Amino acid sequence: MLKKIQYLSILFCLGLLQTHVLAAPPSRPVEKEAATGLEIGSVEERRILLALREERRKLNQEKEFIAERKNELKRLESEVDKKLDELKRMREELRQLLADKDAAEEQRIAELSKIYQKMSPDRAAAIMVNLKEELAVSILNKMKIKSAAQVLSRMGKDKAVRLTTSFSSLDGN
Repeated sequence: MLKKIQYLSILFCLGLLQTHVLAAPPSRPVEKEAATGLEIGSVEERRILLALREERRKLNQEKEFIAERKNELKRLESEVDKKLDELKRMREELRQLLADKDAAEEQRIAELSKIYQKMSPDRAAAIMVNLKEELAVSILNKMKIKSAAQVLSRMGKDKAVRLTTSFSSLDGN
């Protein structure tokens, strides 16, 4: 009895297999895509595959372009940073040169004020009348008050008024 059941089971399986093969639709010719190894079964699949390939190619080109632009931007940023550093260095150098110039100018004005203090007030007044107003005020500012007063008293009224007005508006000098 066991043999009969086995025999019937085999026949049944063969019958199923036969009906499945006969019921299957006729197979289409299947091509293998050489580049990817994918099987292409229809024109539509081929069209989609080509469209995807083209899109991938465009994306790769854009990716390369973006990478090149990033590198260019990094290079330009580096150049700008170098130039900014150079400008900062030059600004500091210029600030130092101006400070040195101001200090030297202050020193010369202090020396000039000593020279004018040692002159007679008449002679100092005669020379200061012809100086630029800013220089005359700076010299008067460095002189002792008594000497400056004597020089101003021997100048013409208009020049003395202008120098006194400028002298009174000096901002901390």
